[in-house]
Amino acid sequence: MSYKNVDAGAGQVVPLAIVAGFLLIGYVAIEVYSEDQKERLIVETRGSQMISALAAHKRESGAYPEALDKLVPKYVLTVGKCPGGMPIGYSVSAGEYALSCRNVVFKYKPYVYNSRSRSWSG
Repeated sequence: MSYKNVDAGAGQVVPLAIVAGFLLIGYVAIEVYSEDQKERLIVETRGSQMISALAAHKRESGAYPEALDKLVPKYVLTVGKCPGGMPIGYSVSAGEYALSCRNVVFKYKPYVYNSRSRSWSG
């Protein structure tokens, strides 16, 4: 066995280890992104029930309620929950409202629905 062949083989190990490292990082990133997308979908689905209930409440009473629990049981059976189990956050001001769940976007940012823009962001 020549030292030249050993050196050539050792020279190939480092690039392969680097490629393996990048593949591992990519796999972890895809898993985190997939979980993030799943949790956003959960929030949007549960939030859409709250949005419909809030619209129905406003049609009947002329204003949004001061708390989501005022929608129960007439408009919804229960207040929607965030992926972590906490109730969906709610704030109302000047005829507009926001719904939110903490720690949804990549596990550290809130995911929020704004009634003015009628869109989710995070």
